[in-house]
Amino acid sequence: MTAPLVSILVRSVDRPTLARALASVAAQDYPSIEVVVVAAAGASHRPPPERCGEFPVRFVPSRNPLKRAEAANVALESARGEWLNFLDDDDELLPEHASTLRAALDANPEARLAHSRSEDHGVGGGFLRYHGGRFKPWRQLDTGFFHPHCAMFASSLVDEDVRFDPRFEILEDMDFFIQCAQRTPFVFVDRATTRYYADAGDSGAGLGANRDDKRLGDAIGVLRSKWKNLETKLQATPEFRGEKASWLLDQGRPGLARPIIEELLAERPDSVDALALHALWQIVRGDVEAARQELDRLGNATPTLDDVATRLTAVRMRMAALG
Repeated sequence: MTAPLVSILVRSVDRPTLARALASVAAQDYPSIEVVVVAAAGASHRPPPERCGEFPVRFVPSRNPLKRAEAANVALESARGEWLNFLDDDDELLPEHASTLRAALDANPEARLAHSRSEDHGVGGGFLRYHGGRFKPWRQLDTGFFHPHCAMFASSLVDEDVRFDPRFEILEDMDFFIQCAQRTPFVFVDRATTRYYADAGDSGAGLGANRDDKRLGDAIGVLRSKWKNLETKLQATPEFRGEKASWLLDQGRPGLARPIIEELLAERPDSVDALALHALWQIVRGDVEAARQELDRLGNATPTLDDVATRLTAVRMRMAALG
């Protein structure tokens, strides 16, 4: 059976690092790949090689320089693959990236997007951190769960008119993936399969020299304005309210957390998240015995909210130590 074609889409401004990015595609252990290089730099962009290892390269020239969203849309329209994956010309894919995400998508046929972690490096090559985590739909407007090159998505989403919004000079990828999230569940691969140079580039959305808080804040404002109706719906979800209550407890503000927790318990009396939050609230207010009773009721149940689960584990360990 022939492996579905994956299109690796490169918005290139003809940086010297393009050769490194293409070499990382050439090293992929997935057998069916095409590379589409869009000349975001305009007419000055030099043609890339016609092949990238065993994979063909198609060059899409442009008379004029293209903005990030414009170049991304040209790449989408030029792709022939069933599955698509962006790669900026200053980042890299690790050799197992395409095969790992394709395997995850095969194992989760209900999902049309899979995403992984990234190794974040400095411009000098030094490792900084791992980036990425499970996608939380209720936080999609204020959290970047993965770098764009960490995501592989179905071309059928493009067929449904998912596109990059030219209003965004940066965070155009975040807006794009919000559009995707309205149409498909995501599957998370808890593994680093890419390399991101966090302080390289000039978007202002990275780290160090590539960080422009004002530009980033302006883009977030545009994002929230565009998706204000969705934001209202997300903030009403139990998950969003539960995380807010957990944050308030962490800030030592149990009085503000209490009505949220009581509301969650009234809606779903058997909710593990709500019960765990109530136990944590008892701890913060100093009623250890009431918290112990809540913990007995919970048993070994694990909350679905990550931060609540982490805090509950710590409380259980302290309680066990106290006897």
